[in-house]
Amino acid sequence: MAHIFRTQKKIGTACLFLTAVLLCSWFAGCSGEVYDPSGEQLTLGTGETGTAASTGGLLEIPDGDPFADSEQVLRVDFLNTGDSDAILLRVHGAVSDRVEDQVSDQVVLVDTGESDDYSLISSRLAENGVTEIHHLILTHFDNDHIGSAVQILQNFPVGAVYMPDYVRDSVLYRRLIDMLGLLPGTVVHRVTEEMEIELPGGQLRLDPTELYEGGIVLGSDAGHGPEENNFSLIASMRFGEIDLLLPGDAEQDRLVEFMEGLDGAISYDLIKIPHHGAYDKALGDLLRGSAGLRYCVVHAGAASRVEAALVTAIRSAGAAAYFTYSGTVRFSTDGVNMVVVQE
Repeated sequence: MAHIFRTQKKIGTACLFLTAVLLCSWFAGCSGEVYDPSGEQLTLGTGETGTAASTGGLLEIPDGDPFADSEQVLRVDFLNTGDSDAILLRVHGAVSDRVEDQVSDQVVLVDTGESDDYSLISSRLAENGVTEIHHLILTHFDNDHIGSAVQILQNFPVGAVYMPDYVRDSVLYRRLIDMLGLLPGTVVHRVTEEMEIELPGGQLRLDPTELYEGGIVLGSDAGHGPEENNFSLIASMRFGEIDLLLPGDAEQDRLVEFMEGLDGAISYDLIKIPHHGAYDKALGDLLRGSAGLRYCVVHAGAASRVEAALVTAIRSAGAAAYFTYSGTVRFSTDGVNMVVVQE
């Protein structure tokens, strides 16, 4: 299943309508949308509305991978790890405008799910021929975000690790720190100020919180501390003309802090929803205030985890919603056009 957005008009409206009718004959209850540059929206079919699972697009891509021959491409897999986060980014393109002829591929892994998610993560890495992770970003130290980090570090060369500046009183955290101490070739960054990672064809910015004192001890094996979600590193990716936001589990205060730092200039094409389907006012403000928002991805293990207010806010923002309990969500872009497919 897929949802497509193109910024250049490829075919006439009549041809698009005919294609839509033919495609919908393949799928009962098709409810996706195709957007054209004029901003007009064509609705396919009359599928059920009003439920979280039905708000994503359902349009098959008949020609396979539209970016197979692109010189510049970003692929993002939001893995189906239940109530946890594991996001794989693979980037290909020019390293920067200063070295236009230099082309490279790099791999970024944002969070590592629970400890029992390693098999899924490693399988996806193997499927894509990944033998090295250039950047491992651990947004915060909850078990559902660092669960498989030690296994990843044991089995894959990792160039650099990025993490927030606090300490978690948990077994998984201590194992993580011990493992990093055994890997002198892996650079460890405690992110205390905004930093930018240059990637092929784009940049990834990491934004840490200033709400709390750095280095404090939070959480335990029994549960997380009240500030832990708000220690989340917020990652924003700029690739060509496309912007993605990956805010970890940032909650109300953290999202307000982040938005204030943007000085009102909020514009994202895709937002990964923080905290597994939970909703708060700041998140609603972010969604409604993000110009051009097309897609939202929610990491959740079941529809029951997704609050109705979140679904309403996504719809109010005019975006399509994808939920990982229905399968891994795959986003691809050449920096201009975007495709979302759910497995």
